[in-house]
Amino acid sequence: MSTCKYCGKDAGWFSKVHKECEDKHQQGLNDFSAVLSNYFTQRISSAEVVKEKKRIEADAFLSEEDVCQLSDQAIRQYTASIHRPFSPRSMHLMDEFLNVIGVSYSKINGNGAVDEFTKKLLRGFMVEYFTDQLDLPTAHSRCEKVLTRFPMVPSNIEDAYLYVLNKAATNFLKNGILTDDEQQKIDEYVSYLSLPVNNLPASYQNSEISKLGQVSIIKSIQRGVVPRNNLPAPIILGKNESILWTYNGVSLYQEKVTKEWVGRSHGVSFRVMKGVYYRVGGMKGHPVEHSSMEFQGNGSLYVTNKNLIFYSQMKSTKVPFNKIVGITPYSDGIEVHKDGANQKRMTMQGFDPWFIMNLLSNISNL
Repeated sequence: MSTCKYCGKDAGWFSKVHKECEDKHQQGLNDFSAVLSNYFTQRISSAEVVKEKKRIEADAFLSEEDVCQLSDQAIRQYTASIHRPFSPRSMHLMDEFLNVIGVSYSKINGNGAVDEFTKKLLRGFMVEYFTDQLDLPTAHSRCEKVLTRFPMVPSNIEDAYLYVLNKAATNFLKNGILTDDEQQKIDEYVSYLSLPVNNLPASYQNSEISKLGQVSIIKSIQRGVVPRNNLPAPIILGKNESILWTYNGVSLYQEKVTKEWVGRSHGVSFRVMKGVYYRVGGMKGHPVEHSSMEFQGNGSLYVTNKNLIFYSQMKSTKVPFNKIVGITPYSDGIEVHKDGANQKRMTMQGFDPWFIMNLLSNISNL
């Protein structure tokens, strides 16, 4: 005989719960969810939350796990409902709730609901820097104040700041041009917060943030200046050659052309000797070429001021800019056509070709 998981009394041979206990528990969940909703919409006080929680715990077997799950849902709903400009009331409401709910901060935030609330506040204050509503020290000071109440691990803080930077980059680059004022604003933001724009987390590797550095390089080249970067790379550079950008995880494909002889024959064969035949008549044939792209390996593509250099353990190749007669851009790579007899097409896949196409259109200025 088993016991009811709610009241702890005998539940019979074939049941783990009493039906009436299960119904009371479900009603209790609904009631407490309504209590939390009323609190975050400021229709009841934190004292009433505490009072109702005690009642439901006693009457409807509300567990700590139930409290955490329903709190997670309520916090996420509240986070979705608030919008800039954020008032101190938002922080006070969340702070007071966490103090009275009777469950540890780490458990309430077990699935990151409080972190999402905190990120939204941080993002909001930093957006106001880019919209000129706050200066950077003030925006950062407000973020720090939030973090004293709702601490997060450094990676989550960095993610909130990078999110805003990516949004700013998207907005600034809509017309494909980054003005000097926009560049200065971004440089100040990146420097002040020590953001790793040259070593972005995986989630931002293909974001608009990467284009900010690329735009800066293009602008330098337009002024006739080649940026000098001391980036470590397993390749040998030529005189006055500098790596401008590196793409990792690039796939290389090389065109392979095969020939076969096809045609039709006319005439009659007759036997000359055992095992030997000779056909009398005409035969006209012609070669047919078949082209395919063969995979050459995965590696890194180094874009310098003089070459495209693909490097991998399987194959490495260099394509000088002055040997390129055409490039076909795709959404995820390029197809390169080189000058010279019998040159075969080459495809590099796994990156946005925006930078390379803009670089080649300006490199002749150097």
